Amino acid sequence: MGILRLPHRWRLRKAIAVVVLLPLLAGFLLYVVLLSAEYLSARQASRMLDKLDTIRLGDPAERFEDAVQGCEIKRQHAEFSCELVAGAFRFHPPWALMGKLSLQHSYDLGRFLDRTGLRAWRLYTTASITEGHISKLTAGILVEGRYETLGGNWQLAPGVPTEYLWPGSGGDERRTLIRWFHITSLLSGEGLTVDATPGSTAHELRARSINRQCLFTFRGCDGLCEVLPDAVHVLRERGMGPGGRTNVPRAACDDK
Repeated sequence: MGILRLPHRWRLRKAIAVVVLLPLLAGFLLYVVLLSAEYLSARQASRMLDKLDTIRLGDPAERFEDAVQGCEIKRQHAEFSCELVAGAFRFHPPWALMGKLSLQHSYDLGRFLDRTGLRAWRLYTTASITEGHISKLTAGILVEGRYETLGGNWQLAPGVPTEYLWPGSGGDERRTLIRWFHITSLLSGEGLTVDATPGSTAHELRARSINRQCLFTFRGCDGLCEVLPDAVHVLRERGMGPGGRTNVPRAACDDK
């Protein structure tokens, strides 16, 4: 009887193993695919930012088109724009259920995904074109950091936005203005905007450089001093800080 029952038990154990292991294997393969998409999209965004950083006002519109290759350009009158999102989040079906979760569960799941390298971010850029040449250029990212959402924006325009100046603003601020902004989302946070002009120094233009490592990381960037390190350096040289502060642990790079 024992010999006759052995094949049945073996088949039962095999069936149980298949039922247990197949979902685990499928989940692991899905994770590898999503993580690969995350890495490749971060590489694409980095290349785009590298090219955007080299554009100057008056350059031909083709330079913007070349910089954003692979990103669908949308045109509205004389304004051209495109947007990239983190590769893992371009596959909508896996995330459809997140919209049905409670805010707390959605938040908890989002923080878990961050720690696995599936970090949500968005890169956006806009160029204003006048008579075939670039008259204004903007770019920026929103990325989930270690403790909060972090933003790094910059604009290259003929002048800084006067509404952010005050009567005592010095010549350096009228040449290159760096200002703080608040981010309101499920994971709130803060960011910096660098308003550069043709009169900006090379050092101030480098303040626009966004830390590409923030786009693909398991730890997450910690504070504005990691997202826009050169912008924070410029502010310190002016005897200023990055501005507002949210209720998160102080970033280690703030003390350097």
